[in-house]
Amino acid sequence: MRLFVGVEIPADIADDLYPLARGIKGLDAQTPENMHITLKFIGNVDPGLAREIDAALSELPFEPFDLRVQGLGIFASARKLRIFWAGVADQPALHALANRVEKALLRLEECPDMDMRKFTPHITLGRNRDAARATVEQAVADNIDLTSRTFTVDRFCLYESHSTADGPEFRVIAAYDGSNG
Repeated sequence: MRLFVGVEIPADIADDLYPLARGIKGLDAQTPENMHITLKFIGNVDPGLAREIDAALSELPFEPFDLRVQGLGIFASARKLRIFWAGVADQPALHALANRVEKALLRLEECPDMDMRKFTPHITLGRNRDAARATVEQAVADNIDLTSRTFTVDRFCLYESHSTADGPEFRVIAAYDGSNG
């Protein structure tokens, strides 16, 4: 099982974001159903460890908080643009939640080979296949003032990722809300 922990994006906001990547030739646009904010990528685990992960996450304290999408950006090296993304307005509660998730997972005896990069909250809009860097950078510049409505994050989720011929599909396998902990 390939797992990660994330925050769902409301359908109307995801629907509004979708055309931004869909309109750029050479990007594989993330479908609205797959849009989320990854709190922690876990990786491949066996079902036994998945149950331990679920138990650890179900005990995390969680208080709902407000969030909104703000701005666009890219992850790129000097040579290649990799990811076109939407950012979120600074929200300390989101960073605190990501930190609590990471600490809970690190306490597991059979800790998986998690991605230990610094948390950078974002919503992947598209993965680069062969898009012109200048075109994507122009889309970022053209949407400098992009913001969404404010929405309440009232749960976080454990997702399973499946590879398909049409790209990855993400499925919520457990959700954790304010009644945790």
